[in-house]
Amino acid sequence: MSGGRRLTRRIRTVVWIARRYLLAPSHGYATFINWVSFAGLALGVMILTVVLSVMNGFDREITSRVLRAMPHAVVTPRDGGTPNIAALRAVAGVSHAHRFFQGQAMLSRGGAVNFLAVAAFDRDGVEQLADVLPAVARARLLATPGGIVLGARLANALGLAVGDPVVLVLATPGRAGVRPVVARFALAGTFAVGANPDAGLGVVLRDDVLRHGLAESGVDGWRLYLEDPFAAPKIASEIHAAAGPGGEARFWMEDYGALFRAVRIEKAMMFALLGLIVAIAAFNIVSGQAMLVHDKRGDVAMLATVGASRPLLVAVFFLQAFGVAFLGVAAGLALGVLLAVNADAVMALLEGVLGASIIAGTWFSQVPSLVLPGDLAGIAAMALGLSGVAVLWPALKATRESPADALHAA
Repeated sequence: MSGGRRLTRRIRTVVWIARRYLLAPSHGYATFINWVSFAGLALGVMILTVVLSVMNGFDREITSRVLRAMPHAVVTPRDGGTPNIAALRAVAGVSHAHRFFQGQAMLSRGGAVNFLAVAAFDRDGVEQLADVLPAVARARLLATPGGIVLGARLANALGLAVGDPVVLVLATPGRAGVRPVVARFALAGTFAVGANPDAGLGVVLRDDVLRHGLAESGVDGWRLYLEDPFAAPKIASEIHAAAGPGGEARFWMEDYGALFRAVRIEKAMMFALLGLIVAIAAFNIVSGQAMLVHDKRGDVAMLATVGASRPLLVAVFFLQAFGVAFLGVAAGLALGVLLAVNADAVMALLEGVLGASIIAGTWFSQVPSLVLPGDLAGIAAMALGLSGVAVLWPALKATRESPADALHAA
């Protein structure tokens, strides 16, 4: 029990002395350096928090928009067999499965040619596109023989209006090689998801694909909707097994995985680069602490002569310096979260001052932001870890000098 009380008294002593040093009115230039380090650390942490949160927001928006329009998984016949669709629908995580065709075409309009991805659905599949196709466009597509729904950006660029003819040219394999097949459609409507499909995707009925004899011009199979598209790698083996020997499954990661990996790599690189700002600010504390240790040589010597142990003295200066770092990190995180949550309002203010928009001409009408607790924890751990390493050397230096020499110099 007595040992516990002694430890408690030592901790209280360390905290009391460190607090006096930290809150003292002035230690001359050392205090100035400490507060500059505090400001630099807070600024670095704030910038890192805001940048990562905005990148998270853009990542979330791009991912959600693209995954709304593209297949989560496509199952096609293999070796002339037939996939077990009933078993696929029974897989946990698969919400829906329907007939699906996808191919590449050239859209001819007024002498100009545009490349177009063609996606064809059965009537049940069209009803599942509520989050992609507006209700009016879905109704017109189902009611219009030979109808097609195009991305709004593509339709506007071509000057197309509802009811206008749309001519598609698809390459179809034949006995003499590949031959072009011309298919005529009528614009039934447009859609806008705020991503690349708006400029290069056309949606038609699978019945029209079969009527034009285009089944060989692309991939004809079944489209799977997953409850969580990001869970695809976890349930891929179950889907392959459920498809059976007569079916082959292909997942969205195989076509677009590189895009999302690139976004994550970019985020990691940004974290590392902006982390250097935090590291520089953290190690700036060293100079302020070195000056403080030099100013307090007399105090250290007197504490040593009355029995203060070396670990106690090291703890005093470490705690005082780490207090500066902790306050800087806390302030930076608080300001960063505040700015990140209000990123769009802050950007609108900057645009009013600068007279220009950084998102003009993009798919976005506002700056998205997503604050993740994991990012905040990582930023805090990195900043405090670097600060802890940085302030350890000045704290150890405080106990290296002989008390007699320090008192004589003081």
